[in-house]
Amino acid sequence: MPTTWAASHTQVELVNLSPSVEVGQTVRVGLKFKCEPNYHIYWKNVGDAGTPPTITWKENLDVKFGNTFWPGPHIFDQKGVINFVYSDETIIVFEAKVSSTAKNQVLLEGLAEWLECNESGCFPQEKQVSLTLNLGTNNKVSEIDSKLYPDLNPPVTATARVEDEHLILDIPQNLGPKGYNLKGFFPERAFISASRVAMAQYLPNHVKFNLHDAPEPLSAGPLSFVAQNAQGNFIKVNVKLNTEEVTTVTEPTKSSNESLIWQPWSIEAQTKALNKDKIVYIDFTARWCATCQVNKRVYHDDEVIKIFNTNNVVLLRADWTKKDSIISAELKKYNREGIPLNVILKNNHEPIILSEALTTKEVINGIEAAVFNQPYKSSDSSHPFWIWLLLAMGGGFILNLMPCVFPMIGIKILGFVNDAGAKNKTILIHGLLYTLGVVISFISLSILILILKNTGSAVGWGFQMQSAGFVLATTVLMVIMGLSFIGLFEIGSSFAGTLAQSHKSSGSWGAFLSGVLATAVATPCTAPGLGAAIGFALDGQRTNLETISLFIAMGLGMASPYLFLSIFPKLTRFLPKPGAWMETLKKVLALPLFAYAAYLLWVLNGISTNTNWIRDITIGLILVSVSCYVFGKWGAVHQSDKTRKIARWTSAILLGATLIYLFSQLPN
Repeated sequence: MPTTWAASHTQVELVNLSPSVEVGQTVRVGLKFKCEPNYHIYWKNVGDAGTPPTITWKENLDVKFGNTFWPGPHIFDQKGVINFVYSDETIIVFEAKVSSTAKNQVLLEGLAEWLECNESGCFPQEKQVSLTLNLGTNNKVSEIDSKLYPDLNPPVTATARVEDEHLILDIPQNLGPKGYNLKGFFPERAFISASRVAMAQYLPNHVKFNLHDAPEPLSAGPLSFVAQNAQGNFIKVNVKLNTEEVTTVTEPTKSSNESLIWQPWSIEAQTKALNKDKIVYIDFTARWCATCQVNKRVYHDDEVIKIFNTNNVVLLRADWTKKDSIISAELKKYNREGIPLNVILKNNHEPIILSEALTTKEVINGIEAAVFNQPYKSSDSSHPFWIWLLLAMGGGFILNLMPCVFPMIGIKILGFVNDAGAKNKTILIHGLLYTLGVVISFISLSILILILKNTGSAVGWGFQMQSAGFVLATTVLMVIMGLSFIGLFEIGSSFAGTLAQSHKSSGSWGAFLSGVLATAVATPCTAPGLGAAIGFALDGQRTNLETISLFIAMGLGMASPYLFLSIFPKLTRFLPKPGAWMETLKKVLALPLFAYAAYLLWVLNGISTNTNWIRDITIGLILVSVSCYVFGKWGAVHQSDKTRKIARWTSAILLGATLIYLFSQLPN
């Protein structure tokens, strides 16, 4: 299981399920999962993608673990990727026999690992869990609904036959014919693909499953389903199947209408195929990798099947679900730290590395390049590099219209209004410094991403928004700037004021910093064209110089509207002259700043599951507002020197203490 990525959205604990705990007896304990809304974890047969929960028990002579009982799952369809999952609250049951030598108490400890997912992605998690059981009846007992556990209900037996690549299951009489729930049959192993389970045909007395693209053959092990009847009970259905009929299904042919023949990858299998002058196609994949599963759609395309079979391509699948060290070493040979990765190999030919998002055309082009011993040119590189630079610049320009950047537009409007009466040279310098701030920020961001990627971290555009510290700092800054805009304290030499004003001596520094801040708040958003350019820039085939160049183009595109006005200052004549209306505008422009701060609070709530910390942030922002009020009320220039000094020290101490506390409580 990969290292934990982010704060968990699932509560996990060990619970006792037995009213009495006695030596020599078997007790039941449960690993309880409680997912937040819109999150799910996986059943033992995960479906198309995912990883089932596991627990590694710490060795204990007082107890010996036995059977595991899984509750029945439900189907989850995420844009065509079908999974068998649990949501809300789930308890996986374990049996444990208490040793006859146990005394007084039995301590159970283990490392729970699970993969939690929502619509935006999947996050591996782990937690040390423990449970102390007192011998006797002095234990808190949790209850389970036995009807949800197929192994705790009497099983039934069903007969099945195979006809034309379909498994036709006779519904047992004690389940029906109407005594089952539509789409309620779940194979306990992957002898039917999850998508075919979801598309099963429910007839009056039969259920018909398509065996095409099944990950495992029928003959690989026992056949059994978990079925849910009309009363909601999950029942185990053991299937009896004619062995001769199974053989006709598990021997794929070479016709384009059949599924492809995949073999497990190994160094030996790869070497053996290459020594026979075969073309080798390797799919580095994992069950928890959703992108990998989506890529498999390409392998069902008739054109792809035909070119694989016509050229006798040896298909190897390297399953990295458990982070196999040998596969990890093989990935590094291709300068990769993660998946998906699809490689075409042939003797005396450079390895052909396909893109992470496969297309039919790309796979066909790659195989043809190997067949005819021609250099392979990826679809990305088919465009000249300058086209990608223009696309990056255009995406950066459009980024100004995205919600993340909108709060900063008000600052630049005020800056140009203030500059309307300034010299052309001053306006140009401020525009250049703003551009410099944006471009340097983009360069710094690209270098940081490259450094992190070279150390094996999976990072990309907007990665810093996963950092609670960065989001908290931005939230505080947005609140302070908003308060200054509504006039709670004067915009002067403060940081927010420096950003908002770009005139006189503080204007140069303010123009530069406003460019830095605009870049920082822009990264959660993307724009039309920018997504493709970012993907191209961060692709493993790009050199560091190419990546940095593309980020510079993005920065220039983002800064271009303001740079254009600075180069042609006559256009600023169309702006109103400075006046009282600016105070009203400033108050209006405070609204998007506060709205963005509210959005960032919502982001923080997603990063951390600690409700107390979120509560403390809310209180902390109130204290920040109080410190700004004290500074504005009694630190103003019309107050006496003593009053101003006390007010500024009080404001600084209150603000500093609040920030120190909030940042000291950052979640890991």
